[in-house]
Amino acid sequence: MKPDAFDRLALGVRRFEIGLLSLVFLAVLGIGLAQIVLRNFGGGSLPWADPAMRAGVLWIAMLAGVLAADTGKHIRIDVLRLWLPDGLRPWVIRIMRLSAALVCITLTAASASLIQLEYSLNDLAFLGVPRWAVLMIIPLGFGLMSWRFLRRALLPGSSLDEERDR
Repeated sequence: MKPDAFDRLALGVRRFEIGLLSLVFLAVLGIGLAQIVLRNFGGGSLPWADPAMRAGVLWIAMLAGVLAADTGKHIRIDVLRLWLPDGLRPWVIRIMRLSAALVCITLTAASASLIQLEYSLNDLAFLGVPRWAVLMIIPLGFGLMSWRFLRRALLPGSSLDEERDR
């Protein structure tokens, strides 16, 4: 079956997320190694390194959460689903995915309010980077998670979805 435009878009977004996650991870690793070398051998450190690494960890956590939601490897409670009859299980799974999407949509809206507040404060995170720019990953991440949960709830049926749900 040939993938449609929606599937190609989803695949492109996923590849971009993986690339960005890898880039941020390598940056955090590089900054951490530089800090170790400078503290042990140079007698100093980079004053912006700790806040930059904290920002990187936030980005890593959100991007990893988005990818986990896409692959079905996110944290979930499967106790109820184990005892459901086979005919009822797909409907309960859809309801759980829709519930997760609603929670993520709510968190997207709440974190967008946080971004507005941070933007009005005009505070800097590190090296002239505004704090709101660092925190933008929160509404973006929850928005992408809600898209993934909605897509899997409303358009189930791929063999990958069926295997994840067992």
